[in-house]
Amino acid sequence: LNKYNIHMLKSMTAYVSAVHNHKDFLISCDIKSVNGKTLDINLKSNFLKANTELAIRNLISSRVHRGTLEISLNLESNQQTTFQLNKKLVKEIQKELNNSILDIKELSFSDLKDIPDIFLENKSPNISEKVIKDFFKKTLKELIDSKELEGKKIKKAFNERIIKINKQIVLLSQKIKNNNPKRKRNILKKLKLVCFDASDDSISNEIMSQTIRSDTSEEIDRLNFHISSLLDELKSKKAKGKKIDFILLEMLREINTTLAKVAFSEEKKHGLNVKLLIEEMREQVCNVE
Repeated sequence: LNKYNIHMLKSMTAYVSAVHNHKDFLISCDIKSVNGKTLDINLKSNFLKANTELAIRNLISSRVHRGTLEISLNLESNQQTTFQLNKKLVKEIQKELNNSILDIKELSFSDLKDIPDIFLENKSPNISEKVIKDFFKKTLKELIDSKELEGKKIKKAFNERIIKINKQIVLLSQKIKNNNPKRKRNILKKLKLVCFDASDDSISNEIMSQTIRSDTSEEIDRLNFHISSLLDELKSKKAKGKKIDFILLEMLREINTTLAKVAFSEEKKHGLNVKLLIEEMREQVCNVE
């Protein structure tokens, strides 16, 4: 169990199937994991005792944080089914016949074969809880290995998008800086069109006020901060899908505010590119445990 890396970035989608021969019996296990907001375990078995099932559920809870798990754990015999005569029932029937007025001294097979419960199926031998748990631990590890493998692919896709976002933010910041003089001229032009009747100082103050309201430096700074937080979370051994989604939501809020402030098409183009990349990551983080 020490080999489990329980905090590594994992996908919630995975499937594993395993079998184990134990003496004259075959234990089979199928685990299917799909997306889910919380941990939901659906376990079906044809032989598990209550205490063993509880132990398995506790094991899953300690290794998996989110997702819906469909688990089938069954036991099959490799031997041909055998039956034996229910001697106790035969004796009771014979006793009743001896005490009855019926003239029957001996019972034949034809007399007994259709009596309910007259034949007993040989019971399956007990399989120790340790055998079951060891087999399930191995199967669960295979599932987690698969989830981690998919998690690496998701992490790689995230890092690629973050690189693209950083490039777009640099371009966006450059365009905003280059367009600031044009922005001021547009504000002044609008003030003149509405016959702004005030002193030159008032016009200057209004231009300054409008410029400050259109300033996106704080949003860009916060966006860069959230990107840094996202990278730290992806590197963390305790990375969780819920936290990543929260960071992405904050990034989306900042880029939406930025898009509301910028006016020129070149600026909006880079801002929309950033928003699209964030939205793509938000779709993918739905699959992160």
